Amino acid sequence: MEKIKADPLALNAIFHAVLKGPSTTPDDFGRVTLADTFSIIYHTFPDWAEVSPGDFSILGRLENLHTLHFPNDPGRPPIRVSDFSFLARCPRLKRLDVARTNFSDCSILLRLPPLSYVRLPQRSQLTHLEALDRLPKKTRVSFLAPPAPWPPSAPPFPLPRAPRGSETAKAILAEIQRQTACPCYEIELRPGAAPGLTDSKFGGLPYWDPALPYPEDRNGEKLILLAQINFDQFPPEPPLPPGGMLQFFAGGGDLFGMDWSCPDRPDGFRVVYHRRIDPSVTPERLAALHLPTHREPAYFPVLRETAVSLRRSTAWMGPADGRFDAVFARAFQAVTGRAPAQGENFMDVLGDEDVRFLLAALSGGGHRLLGYPSFTQGDPRPADSPCRALLFQMDSDFADGTDYVMWGDAGAGHFFIRPEDLERRDFSRVYYTWDCG
Repeated sequence: MEKIKADPLALNAIFHAVLKGPSTTPDDFGRVTLADTFSIIYHTFPDWAEVSPGDFSILGRLENLHTLHFPNDPGRPPIRVSDFSFLARCPRLKRLDVARTNFSDCSILLRLPPLSYVRLPQRSQLTHLEALDRLPKKTRVSFLAPPAPWPPSAPPFPLPRAPRGSETAKAILAEIQRQTACPCYEIELRPGAAPGLTDSKFGGLPYWDPALPYPEDRNGEKLILLAQINFDQFPPEPPLPPGGMLQFFAGGGDLFGMDWSCPDRPDGFRVVYHRRIDPSVTPERLAALHLPTHREPAYFPVLRETAVSLRRSTAWMGPADGRFDAVFARAFQAVTGRAPAQGENFMDVLGDEDVRFLLAALSGGGHRLLGYPSFTQGDPRPADSPCRALLFQMDSDFADGTDYVMWGDAGAGHFFIRPEDLERRDFSRVYYTWDCG
């Protein structure tokens, strides 16, 4: 059977409407009457589908579709559809919202006799506006309103005021920093550099010794490079290795290789250390291995190959770390002379402004080796976890308007290790997790 090409957003809209997820088949298309959830819920797609960004023609196969609403969230980029002619193959369509898409040709609407309501982009984006006068009188037409102009004297967005901590909060912060300061290496993106095979980078073709077995998941699928750090380029201090290359691999499925039940079982991820980098390995030598890259799966945290560099820095424990409450209690007592009551944390004993001050000072976001983690949904490690040391944090990164890394809905990925294993260069018992909002 020939595969049906479809944009992932269109596939997810159908999966959500049928309520069967990726087990949906073309036989289920007749059940879809409403398509309005264009979010990425499922990353795995069925065998009958071929992912084709921009291709929404699959919606034209929904013969009973009566309502089609593309997302209307102002904070979301408009959806780009390569061809809207599929609308003419939706004979029952009554309600249509394409206001935040690249829709332009109004003449297509004349081929939808049942249409009773349509919401369109701004008039300046549309062509064949005369077709709107020929629509049936019952058809109600509205347009996306242009953004309201800002008053000339007012800035577009008022800059948020940095929280001003009290003298007590500043003293507590200094005590927390004194207790928890540790060296780390911040990882900085270098978008202007084109990384080579052995360079430090996120994504792309991994360096690999062809004589070694390549890491695979439990199903025999080759893992995909998240990141590799060439310590010959950026020699670190202990406990990191003095040279060689450290690589982080993950799977391309819905959970990117994470196992909720056993996060330290490397069935869907791997951390590999090469003590020596062989300069004779080239992309041509690796071609026979058919190694996957971040481009192969429909969704993967790394969205584009990017060179990176290391910068030595200092990290302090923040509220995201599960051990922070105990650290804060000691710092609070050292500064104020009294201990928090049983069960109280920093948000209970500090005022709102001081809470915001601490959160801002100890956020812990960004990419790094070593230091302390920053979570979106809290520390998943049990209190007695032996994997106390953060090995690698890869954060979502879209700061300059370009998407480089995206864990689900702007989360972060983490690899933790036992301190003694890091000293021994043993990366076989790493704890891997990621979360998102």
